[in-house]
Amino acid sequence: MNEQITTMRRPRVVAHRGANDVAPENTLAAVTAAVKIGVDAVEVDVQCTRDGVPVVIHDPTLARTTDVALHRPDRMHDPISTFTYDEVRRLDAGSWRDASFAGEPVPTLEQVLDALRATGVGLLLEIKHPESQPALVAAVAEVLRCFSPGVSVTAQSFHAPALHELGRLLPEVPRGLLVRSAPRHPALEAWASAVNPWHGTVTSAYVRRAQLAGLETYVWTANGRSAILRAADAGVEGIITDRPRRALDMLRNRADVQVSS
Repeated sequence: MNEQITTMRRPRVVAHRGANDVAPENTLAAVTAAVKIGVDAVEVDVQCTRDGVPVVIHDPTLARTTDVALHRPDRMHDPISTFTYDEVRRLDAGSWRDASFAGEPVPTLEQVLDALRATGVGLLLEIKHPESQPALVAAVAEVLRCFSPGVSVTAQSFHAPALHELGRLLPEVPRGLLVRSAPRHPALEAWASAVNPWHGTVTSAYVRRAQLAGLETYVWTANGRSAILRAADAGVEGIITDRPRRALDMLRNRADVQVSS
């Protein structure tokens, strides 16, 4: 693939944990806000309750983003996998951000898929902490099998064995390997569909090598103006960002300038 094709295309803008700059992260409010902004995809994290329900939350515990401390202070640092879904769904996952989000629940993966269906907005789904949740990948695969039609889903994880397991269960779902830095030889990861490194380690030469290996590159988490433009100039396929509106505005303005010139 030549450099002109690589650099002329606008990268997809992916709202990290939803539009978490205007709504509490990993909630339906954040997903809905991201859709309204006009992003190409929403990124959320998925974990599993004790009774096997995939829920959307980032941290290994409920302490930071829910009011679990008010209801079960003795369990506020317990893993999410030790709670039942009924216990999780009763918690407030919005008030920590702002009183206007009081009562916002921890959503299930099924609810996020329902919110995105028919919007044209894709889902980048991070499988979180699978090494400590043996049933997580199978539970995620079952929900995707039943409820993902109508939503373009890509799974990603830092944990390669989880992605291999998902590939065996749902080979049609694209998989992205999250990495701390861009691999020197991306072809070694060609079992996946994407390699997704931290934005500061990506160059245009690396993106071209990845493309030659049949891989896309989604960088995380580019928030500053210079970081967003640098990733776009490198030719990445997608930019995961906490500032989706900023990224969209910058990339659209840049495209307008290129067209007019």
